Amino acid sequence: MLAAVGPFVRLARSGEPGANSKIRLGFIGSGQMGRGDLETFFLNPEVDCAVIADVDDIQIAEGLKTCEKAGRPKPDTVRDFRRVLDRKDVDIVLIATPDHWHALPAVMACQAGKDVYLEKPLAKTIDEGRAIVTAAEKHNRILQMGSQWRSCQHMLEAAEFVKSGKLGKVSMARGWANLDWQPKCEKKPDCDPPAGVDYDFWLGPAPKRPFNPNRFHYNFRWHWDYAGGLMTDWGVHLINMISMGTPLQGLKSVSSTGIAQLLGDDWETPGGQSALYDFGGFMMIWEHLSGYATTINNHPWGVAWYGSEGIIMMNDAGWEVIPERR
Repeated sequence: MLAAVGPFVRLARSGEPGANSKIRLGFIGSGQMGRGDLETFFLNPEVDCAVIADVDDIQIAEGLKTCEKAGRPKPDTVRDFRRVLDRKDVDIVLIATPDHWHALPAVMACQAGKDVYLEKPLAKTIDEGRAIVTAAEKHNRILQMGSQWRSCQHMLEAAEFVKSGKLGKVSMARGWANLDWQPKCEKKPDCDPPAGVDYDFWLGPAPKRPFNPNRFHYNFRWHWDYAGGLMTDWGVHLINMISMGTPLQGLKSVSSTGIAQLLGDDWETPGGQSALYDFGGFMMIWEHLSGYATTINNHPWGVAWYGSEGIIMMNDAGWEVIPERR
């Protein structure tokens, strides 16, 4: 039975499951996004969190609060995610680390016989993504990438409208994110890591660098060592939405251009970017501007499909059809 929870869809079961029906989760990366995922896992009464792994004691404490708020037993805590994978009582793992730490835990979790929920983006590089998929297939594991909006009912409806043919021939789709709420990232001096943080473990497979607050937690997204900027932060969601209505097959070429800092001088990924994907008879455009509130049809972010009979505009608030003027 499916039940709606806010904008999402989940499996609903009645009653408290018995001990033998419990699913034991290992939680790796207890940041804000991960804790939101954990709360959603807890909407299913059979899920308990067995252990939390994070290199930051503050984040671990916040994860414990999430479990307590949900009325779940207090989990164990560790800094080394490998201690999560060693446990025989862990059935699945939730991985919500910074992007550069996605591939290794995901591959090792599959090798350890765990199913995996992995936050987007799947990986930092194409090779890492292929390694994750190969490991899931080789070890016969279930692996899902977190693209939560893919489960929103109105987005499913809009995608079905596009696929129905009512929009006519769809020649183009666009995804955009013009976000004026992002924090500044001005230069700051290197310093010691905060107390309670294992910074060497946080770096992991990334190059060795002195600690800097602009390269830690939220702002890691703007540095190539750890992530791919706004395109792999938001683009992965919106391009995924586009693919729901128009499968992205037969890619012929991609071109992209970008401009550097728009929110300060201490980031590396493009502050503004435009990318064009050529699929032959169909093209897709991605655009973003950090720090700007410019909109398309009053939407600061969203996706659009352009068909011969009209346009569909969609974001988290809903979707609308704008008929072709003729």
